[in-house]
Amino acid sequence: MDSNVADLRCVHCGDDVRPVNSGQDRHPEIHCLGCGSAFDYVDGIFFFGGYEPPDFLGLIEVVATGEMNQTPIDIDFARHLHNLLTDYHHAADKAEFIRTHPDDMVRAPWFSEHRYHEWMQTDAMLAGKDLVGKKILNVGAGFGFDSVPLVDAGADVTCIDYAPTIVALGKKGLPAARWVGGFSHALPFKDESFDIVLANAAMHHMRSTPVALREMLRVLKPGGFMFTVGDPIRPDDSDDSLEFEVFNRHEGVLSGVNEGIIRFSDFYDTLAEFGDQIELALIASVQDPSALHGASPVGDGAFNDFWVPCWPENIEYLRQAHGAGLCAAVKKTRSIELPAERQSHYVLPAGILASWIGNPQTAFSRLMAWAPDDLVNLPFPGTAQDWFSLLNGWQRPEPGQEFRRGFQRARWLLRSPGATSLAFSIRAADGPRELEVYVNGLKAKSSEIHSEWQRIEVEIPGNAGGLPFLVELRVVGNFDGLNFDQRCFDVRDRFAA
Repeated sequence: MDSNVADLRCVHCGDDVRPVNSGQDRHPEIHCLGCGSAFDYVDGIFFFGGYEPPDFLGLIEVVATGEMNQTPIDIDFARHLHNLLTDYHHAADKAEFIRTHPDDMVRAPWFSEHRYHEWMQTDAMLAGKDLVGKKILNVGAGFGFDSVPLVDAGADVTCIDYAPTIVALGKKGLPAARWVGGFSHALPFKDESFDIVLANAAMHHMRSTPVALREMLRVLKPGGFMFTVGDPIRPDDSDDSLEFEVFNRHEGVLSGVNEGIIRFSDFYDTLAEFGDQIELALIASVQDPSALHGASPVGDGAFNDFWVPCWPENIEYLRQAHGAGLCAAVKKTRSIELPAERQSHYVLPAGILASWIGNPQTAFSRLMAWAPDDLVNLPFPGTAQDWFSLLNGWQRPEPGQEFRRGFQRARWLLRSPGATSLAFSIRAADGPRELEVYVNGLKAKSSEIHSEWQRIEVEIPGNAGGLPFLVELRVVGNFDGLNFDQRCFDVRDRFAA
């Protein structure tokens, strides 16, 4: 069997898979030896499994990312940035380094705040580890930026992500790694296949933190090392309202990026149940380090990152911590019997989704036709926030307001059999602005909007019938120099007739 598939498994039945000679005029194929499943081949990448209804909100991000016309990473740039971060880490005077370095990139706010923080946490996790020849799995690898130093260190790196466009671009940017399409909640790998398994700032994007952690632990060899970095956590007794508060003015989330804040228990309790089958260590970023017992700082303490002993008083504090971050380090001390997660024969194949993304004008309307019924005709303006509305550009409804605020681009998913038109009133939050209205991906109206309310009416396509249709309100133009509020608009009195 091809060594490139020897560690792969069918996500439907768990059996072995094998490549099939499909002839010179066709793309290669991989089939399951047990159930006969054939897996999608998307832009040079095999994709194991497909999208189920619980994945729908995450697919909004996949399509939104596809619309951004992103390009593969520049591997030379990635190496240069990693070298800068390393030099910054070892600088005796970091402020002087930032002030005097000839590369202006070090003075960008994201360099010392975001990128260095993740780099420092990863460096702490991998300190003293020889990576040469090690089989490493990067779960939620994105475009592969964080896999570059692993490849350069001589590791045998496999990158997996659930977005077909991202893994395709990842392979173009970092061809030295093996790229696989698939899901953290049903990893397409056999038990105990990897020496190191990691997730860098990825867990809070995943469908289920507990399931992903168990799957990552399942594919880890005995004696192997698993770690996660860069994930925010919230108190165990919190609900979605906390996330809605945090993300209410978050440009990325309002544009479709499926961020999240993970309950501490989803991390800690999932791993702690394995007892002495693992060795568990935590790095916590907390606002009040004095509340931790026996903790030791990571790096120079600039981010309030601490190695935290898993003592009862520390765990209880982290269960209640607000604004905290967590990294988990796990050594698998021996084999653990963990059943591999399986997928049903899915509703939406990755190849179909990829074909939709290839046509940005209609990608969202096609995706929305696959939406669960409970996301159609959501109340508007409504009285409470929900994830679908947030990811589609709507800030939370405010008590006593008869309107709802959208950020730059906001969508409705509607079904109105027999209706021929949709009307609503709109005003610019800080106008004037140019508004475009799209129905199922096609432009239906252009209009200048001002700070006064005005009525807009668009036709509903006659072939919509009983199917959902997507309406998108989009502020267009040059946004250079505009603040958040200047890209917003208010809407009320939506009515289909």
